[in-house]
Amino acid sequence: MTMHSVKVSEIMTRKVHTVDPETSLVEAAKKMHENRIGCLVIVSGGKCLGIITERDFVRLFSMMTPHHSRVGDYMTSPPITVKMDASVNEARNIMETHKIRHIPVVDLKGELVGLVSMRDIFERIETLI
Repeated sequence: MTMHSVKVSEIMTRKVHTVDPETSLVEAAKKMHENRIGCLVIVSGGKCLGIITERDFVRLFSMMTPHHSRVGDYMTSPPITVKMDASVNEARNIMETHKIRHIPVVDLKGELVGLVSMRDIFERIETLI
């Protein structure tokens, strides 16, 4: 089995932590801290609108962004996503090209079904070695 034959759906995290665009930055940061996660996906009506990550919070903190601002105003949108039937290798290539560590996984309708992180990919590589 190779990285080309393993599908994203086989390694993705299905329990994705999400918030809506109206959530404040401070509430989003608290949710990330409490759940020990590196990103939140912003959704509305099942559709993936954007993503906010630890890197974003470092940037926002350095810019002294008001902490009660809406996450929807600072999320990366539209998010870079990958289809659930894509190979792990394809997801890795997208992530390397865009220099991102998390990528939302969507179904054929564009609805959020999971999340893949570089850690997920590295852990899968370890099982193939």
